[in-house]
This record gives sequence, C-alpha cells and structure tokens, in this order.
Amino acid sequence: MSGISGISGKAMTRVLRVAAVLLAALWASAPSEVAAQGANPRVIDNVTISSPAEGDTFKLGETITATVIWNRRINNQNTCGGANPLRLVVQIGSTTRNFRCRTGSATNSEIHPFSYVVQAADMDPDGISIAANAIMGGTWAAPGGNTYDTDLGTNAITNSANHKVDGSQLGPGVAGVTAVALNTPVLGGTFERGEAIDVTVTFNVAVTVTGTPRVGLGIASNTRQANFISGAGGRRLVFRYTVVTADVDNDGVSIAATALGLNSGTIVTSGRSTDALLGLGTHAITNSSSHLVNGGTLTAPAVSGASIASRPASQGSYEADERIEVRVRFNRLVDVTGTPQLALTIGEETRQADYASGTGTAALSFSYEVVAEDLDKNGFSVAADALTLNSGTINDAR
Repeated sequence: MSGISGISGKAMTRVLRVAAVLLAALWASAPSEVAAQGANPRVIDNVTISSPAEGDTFKLGETITATVIWNRRINNQNTCGGANPLRLVVQIGSTTRNFRCRTGSATNSEIHPFSYVVQAADMDPDGISIAANAIMGGTWAAPGGNTYDTDLGTNAITNSANHKVDGSQLGPGVAGVTAVALNTPVLGGTFERGEAIDVTVTFNVAVTVTGTPRVGLGIASNTRQANFISGAGGRRLVFRYTVVTADVDNDGVSIAATALGLNSGTIVTSGRSTDALLGLGTHAITNSSSHLVNGGTLTAPAVSGASIASRPASQGSYEADERIEVRVRFNRLVDVTGTPQLALTIGEETRQADYASGTGTAALSFSYEVVAEDLDKNGFSVAADALTLNSGTINDAR
C-alpha cells in the first residue's frame, strides 16, 4: 500500500489499532448531530410562515403553518404527543394560539412544521407575531447532557404584514355554515307527536356527505338527534327528528352552535375533500317561540283546501268518458284505506268521485268519469260536506 511500505506486520497492526481507537472517539463525540460549541448551543436557523390562499390574510378554516428550521438534526424525545407536547406559541391579535407540531415530524429532523386552523374568533389586521421564546414543550437531548437553546433570537417575527388573520370570513374552498332553519309546525306553532322536525343547514359551497351526521336539538332539558336525510352534493343538508310523547318544550326548540356533529360520518367540500367547518356560529337558535313542542298532543287531520286538478279536453266542458279530478288538501300527512268519496254536484244530480291516490301525503285525489246524462252549463260544485269515508278511513299518517 502506498505511503506505508516498509512497516512490519506487527507495526501495521499497532497502527490500525490506534486508528480504530481514534475513530471510535470521534464517533462518540458526534453520534447523530454536528458537535456544538458551548454547553447550551443555539439551534434555530430560520422560521418561515406559509402564505394565505388569497392575498395577505388567512381566513376561517385556513391552515397556517409555521416551519422552524434547525441547524442540526434535533432529537426531541417527547415529539408531538404526551403531557407536554412540542408546540409553537403564536400571537394572533390579542390572543395566543398553540401551533401543534405534526405527528412524526419532530424526531431527528432539521425541519419542524407547526400548524393551526383559523377559528371564527381569530382576528389580526396587523399580522401574526412569534416571540423569541415561542417554542414550548418537548424534552430536549443535547450531547454531553446539555440542553439546547431554542430561543428564536433574530428569527422572531413581529406583526408580519403578509400574514394577517380574519376569522370572520370563510377561506376559499372552505365549507362553512351560512344559515340554519327549522320547518314550520303544521298547526299553531307547535310540533305534535309523530310530527317531523326538519333542520336545514346551508353551507356556502356544495358539500359531500357520508354516513349519518346529525344535529342536536334542545327540547326542554333533553337533547334529541335529528339525523341527516338528504342534500348530499348540494349546499343545503336536511336533518330530521320525529317528536315522541315525552317531548315537551314550552319555550321553543334550541340548536347550539356546536350542535352539528359527524357521528362517524363526514362532511367535506365537494371536489376538494376538505373537511367542512361544523360550527353554526351566529346561526345557532335559542328557544324559538314559533317552534314549540308538545308530544302529548295529537290533533286529528283536517281538510285545508280543495282544487280541480283536471281540465276539459276542449271548449271548456267535460264530455262523456272524460274524467274530472279533484284534489283535497289536508293539514298533515294522511293514510287512506278503502275508497272514500267526494260528492260532485253536476246540474241537479250528485255524482261520487272515488278516491284515486295520495295515501301517505297531505293531498288526496278523487276521480269521476263523466257519463252521457251529465249536464251542467254553470259548472259543477263541491259542497263543504262533500267528503265521506264510504266505509273506508282517512287517518293521521304519524
């Protein structure tokens, strides 16, 4: 070997042994990190903040990521979990927020991202600030039993003008609630036993739904769950609860700001798969006096109106073999058995229009086929007492 020729075998062995000892000593002094000067070396090289999706302002639902760049591989033994997790304390307006480190990003790495999702209460028109002592938590291990100096020093940030915050506005592509509405009780402002309470939650953009999310309804001291029934793929989601005997609320239904829950399902922005914001905010409802509940009441269905649903084929007059159809509306859903009838006064005669369809709805159709003997130049009539059961039934569908 060039440079060591002429050394005996024994001498060569001694040289190799010395070299091995020296290498081992060097390896022990720098196991996975660059050797640092001083007992508590400073390790922060830089701090960067992600950019808002639009302009210079983060909005509701947007994620702010602050990345701390170290000058060596850092072993934070407590990582992102535990009783004292690694975090970055950031000033947003007059409020301090904890930016959480991302799971798996904080062990033996030079780059540690910390994230936070903007809330409705967050507001900072001057820009966020990160103090020199903003790094909190974790258990740090430095060579020789020393600790690291995690002070940001000159990397601290004060009122970053390109990173303002306005939680009163929804971020682009972020689905958030813009309205909450209750359906109107059928009778007198009070939901009765078996009646459906429908809650319509409107989002600013179309959302995709999986599973059965639900909305908690405050009925007196009880919370009842209205389950998702329709609206996936659109902006308006409908949730339904059916009143039971025990439900009584003389103050009115309430819906808390936190009432919308996923119930192991999902609500995401359509086409983006970004989780929707579930908070109802100012759209929450407290004791709606026009939405009382009395599950002990069951008012019988009543006729609320009638209309002619058919038209003559020509010249304004029904001819033989044509059908006259009359629709009778009720104040609630009804079920029909048998063949109830509706009496039609045609000239001097009374003709019976038989029930045709509509059971399970609030509108029943009755049909009569005109015969050659029927004549009424003034138009047929339907009397107030024209509806009869004819041995059938018309009952509340609840």
